Amino acid sequence: MATSADAIPVRRAEAAESGFAMIVEQFLQQSLDESADKRRRAAKLRGRMSMTASDHDYTVTLVFAEDGISILDGGAEPLDASIAGPYQTLVDLIQGDDSPLKAHLGRRIKVKSQPRKLLFPLHVHNLMKLDKEEQPEEPGVFLGVRDAALAGAAVVIAFALLLNAT
Repeated sequence: MATSADAIPVRRAEAAESGFAMIVEQFLQQSLDESADKRRRAAKLRGRMSMTASDHDYTVTLVFAEDGISILDGGAEPLDASIAGPYQTLVDLIQGDDSPLKAHLGRRIKVKSQPRKLLFPLHVHNLMKLDKEEQPEEPGVFLGVRDAALAGAAVVIAFALLLNAT
């Protein structure tokens, strides 16, 4: 098992030749290479999440395992979570230019999670997004209110997903 200081291998499966799989691999590897904290969090994640670009019918699956992260073309069952939406929205999410909560509330993406992994998509997104110090400056009061609203929305979404799963 990787320790918190180790690099987390990100591998694209040999058969994963789509441009979408390549983009996800490159961005995730770069994000992990630049942050020891993200490597620690990635080392603890376990599960499978698919990302589907609904307007181009591309799907990739990210597999978080003890030996690293694998990226596969297609939806590799069993899945713990899935995200589907337009290609550009998904690219904005993996680059940290958009919030999954805003995209979900704005109905630009659909998120599904197994009840035991309700926040798994959010954990994956947090590995990919820009760190706070890298993001552009915004007025402090607005940022605090926005963050509180997004956190509240996350709880509401998690609760709704749990109700739908039962």
